[in-house]
Amino acid sequence: MYNTPVGKKRISALGSENEAEAKSKHQRQLEQKKLRKTTKAPGLAGGQRVIDTTQESLREYEEIQKRTSPTASTPQKTTAYSVTRGRLVGRSKSYQSAKSKIDVSKTYSLPGALALLRRVTLTKFDPTVELHLTLTNPSQSKLSVNLPHSFGKARKIAIATDEVIAKIGAGQIDFDILVASPDQMGKLVKYAKVLGPKGLMPNPKTQTISPHPEEAAKKLSLDTSLPLKLDKTNSLVIHTSIGKLSYPDKNLSENISAVLSTVSGNTRKVVLKSTMSPAIKLNIEH
Repeated sequence: MYNTPVGKKRISALGSENEAEAKSKHQRQLEQKKLRKTTKAPGLAGGQRVIDTTQESLREYEEIQKRTSPTASTPQKTTAYSVTRGRLVGRSKSYQSAKSKIDVSKTYSLPGALALLRRVTLTKFDPTVELHLTLTNPSQSKLSVNLPHSFGKARKIAIATDEVIAKIGAGQIDFDILVASPDQMGKLVKYAKVLGPKGLMPNPKTQTISPHPEEAAKKLSLDTSLPLKLDKTNSLVIHTSIGKLSYPDKNLSENISAVLSTVSGNTRKVVLKSTMSPAIKLNIEH
């Protein structure tokens, strides 16, 4: 007896090996078709989602299988970085060596901290000495301190004369502070959009408007005031700089003491460091 299916013609006798093979193949095709129509993605724990071929292609299903298969995962490379507060922080051997010289469990006196700071410096240039303070309570007003010893480049102060105002109009601004008399302010108003964003517009609050601009300029040139700005994201933290590491210990010590006196009674923690160096905790109890 012969069996002639639709499509390709195949002749097989009942009970023959060909008939058994054809039935087996047909059964596998039915199972594969059923699997493609609806199946659960392996490896999806909990509420396993059903994949319907009418919505997602078989290629996507294969990608899901690859992602969820334990054998598909590749080993992660280990690095010398560690995750700290959501950031990758890598430390060199020289930094680790410098940090090993600091006892993080103790606080240092100011003379001891300065001596240690010189030992753990990492830069080839003259680094800036930084002071980081954590307050007990947020400051309700802007803080500033007059440092006994100024640092940084000298500020260039200009007096608003007709010649200087003409240079401003031509875009030639080569000064750090502009001092003006009240009668010159009317001429500077039209340049407010230029001077204002740069912080150069004369203002009574900054003592840059005076009936005696020459005297005001001389006084400002000797000014060593340092604003203590609160961190933008934390109103209890102040970051400031008090000099260069090349300065004598006496100058650095007196500048640090001046800052600490300004926030006296409202300081919980003080850290001393220089550019790129590890931090040293200061003893603020005495």
